[in-house]
Amino acid sequence: MKQYNNDLTPEISASFEVSRYTDKQLSEMNEEARQLVIEQQEYAKYHPVIAIYRAAVAGSLTLRGGTVDEPNPDPSQGMKVQLDNGQWVSMVTEGATVTYPDGTKAVIISSAGQLSEWEGKGIALVGSLLDNGDVIISTPDYGSVFTVRESESMPDDFLTVEKVA
Repeated sequence: MKQYNNDLTPEISASFEVSRYTDKQLSEMNEEARQLVIEQQEYAKYHPVIAIYRAAVAGSLTLRGGTVDEPNPDPSQGMKVQLDNGQWVSMVTEGATVTYPDGTKAVIISSAGQLSEWEGKGIALVGSLLDNGDVIISTPDYGSVFTVRESESMPDDFLTVEKVA
């Protein structure tokens, strides 16, 4: 399964600079929507993306060879994303487990944000720490990316370590 990391390559950086809307689409928007898009484009122009963080999902890998477990094998449970290969996997939070080739397990202890639908737990990212000192280094999900722009500060709950029962 193909894996992605947090490297901000020139190609990825350039993709954030491309407008999502054509001139025709902009012209067909109402004035309020068009103005909002223009303001967002101006902001992006003067605040380029300087870092990305990808969401960890089941199948993400760790530095020491662990694999993030699928917490919700039932496709109707939890928040799922579809990978490039068509497979559906769960997004994971702090408290999710990682299994190593020898069968040992570790728990994800750092995350970003706190989502009410996940009982106040934060989403795990590439870069999240585990209780055994390991770290998530890649994810099979290309699309779930959080950006950091120049002059922006990180939220207080970004990749903070939480105590997991």
